[in-house]
Amino acid sequence: MTWPQVRGLSYSTMGRSVRAEIYGPGDYSLRVWHTPKSLWRHENLSGEVAFVENDSDLYHVADDGVMVHSEKSPHRMMSTMGGGPARLLHAYARWPHVEAHSRRESVEAITAPHRVEVRGRAGWEVKIHDPSNGQEDTYVIDAVLGIALSWRRDSAWFELANPVLDKDFDPSIFMWSGPIREQADEAVPSGQAQREAELRELAGMPQPVITWLPMRITNQPQSGDVRTGALDLHVTGQFVQMLLRQWISELGEPQLDWSVQNMPAVYRADNGPWTYEIRGFTAISPEDCERIIASIETPDPPNRSVDQIRDTLAQDDEERRRSELDSMLGTGRTLDDYLDDQGGVSLLIRTDFSDDAAWRELVAAVTASGGGDETDFYVNLTCIDNERYNGLTIDALLASIGESLIYYIFLADHRTITDPESPIVVVDTGPEQTGHQPGQSFRVVLSEIASIENNLSIANMDFEDFSENTDDDGVFRGFAG
Repeated sequence: MTWPQVRGLSYSTMGRSVRAEIYGPGDYSLRVWHTPKSLWRHENLSGEVAFVENDSDLYHVADDGVMVHSEKSPHRMMSTMGGGPARLLHAYARWPHVEAHSRRESVEAITAPHRVEVRGRAGWEVKIHDPSNGQEDTYVIDAVLGIALSWRRDSAWFELANPVLDKDFDPSIFMWSGPIREQADEAVPSGQAQREAELRELAGMPQPVITWLPMRITNQPQSGDVRTGALDLHVTGQFVQMLLRQWISELGEPQLDWSVQNMPAVYRADNGPWTYEIRGFTAISPEDCERIIASIETPDPPNRSVDQIRDTLAQDDEERRRSELDSMLGTGRTLDDYLDDQGGVSLLIRTDFSDDAAWRELVAAVTASGGGDETDFYVNLTCIDNERYNGLTIDALLASIGESLIYYIFLADHRTITDPESPIVVVDTGPEQTGHQPGQSFRVVLSEIASIENNLSIANMDFEDFSENTDDDGVFRGFAG
């Protein structure tokens, strides 16, 4: 068989229920029941349930033997435990059909299929190259059923045995009624939880309704007679894919989300109080774009004036900046928290506590992009604000660091807080055996601190490159000329 034939055989398993056994490295072994898309049940070979998933819930056995429950979010990436079952039962997803107009390279076989046997079943083995990730996998596709019998990548592998397709499973096997404990909230990363909450809120918003879209019609003759004009056509209508952006015209265009920044803008026009923009990679004529936007049934704008909305945005932005600054201040942190970081952070320690407001202003300025100036650098400082370091001397600092691999530290002392230039102290804290001079120091103005932090953090420049280029007052204000 050829690769397209083997691939087509694999496609034949899409959407079909399956029961099988899965084996992997070590003592990995499972009995699996699966009904696409999201119904899964895993048992060990002794019949003990290890994993259950349905449309709304997921259960897995924890190390202490208790079944842990978590609710599924439509916006959360969920994966079956261990990856083995889905890697075999959904193997067809690894080589999706790619149309000629797509920009994606197709997944292709790099070896000709040849007959092998896996756990007593005949199959076609082929090595697959996926250009999207550069990986090479070896699959064996069952010669009769089309299901993947095995997968290998380097030393990793999974194999399937005793597959049965198209069984009607009792829905109750994909539920769990035994004892559970709920998944701890902290198990979900805070950024992911925040994104899920945002998407749920967006889903509840009134949305524009597009009532007209162009269709690309393709005709493929199937049979007919050129003599009589009789013709059978296979006709395909494919809807265009695009991104539609919407904003109140008077408020102006909002910032582009990172996920669509690289998607080209195709067309923009007003409809009522709204501005609409079409983005996408599919070619759409200006006439079609105009008709799409004109067809939109627009939602009602927010029940507030434009000035009220602007005030709310400004207040939210100010609250966000205050919250970020509070986090940056480093209140309560200690140097001890970072002694085992192997030099992985750049520290700014507050050693003067005479003016809290001035300290906040300093942190806000020094942690801004470019250290407060328009440069190509972005400063990355971790602040420590703890009164145990009030009046901290350089000698005491070196004693606190000891043998820890911290090669430099920034200090905000009394002069930093009171001097209009806010010159921050930079201290060499690296070991002598690596060419450092522990205790050597100089000062730097805010507009240059990003350059110093960036270069010292990656050892692109030495401490002396800066300390030997200070002005007469010991402050580095940039390289001359």
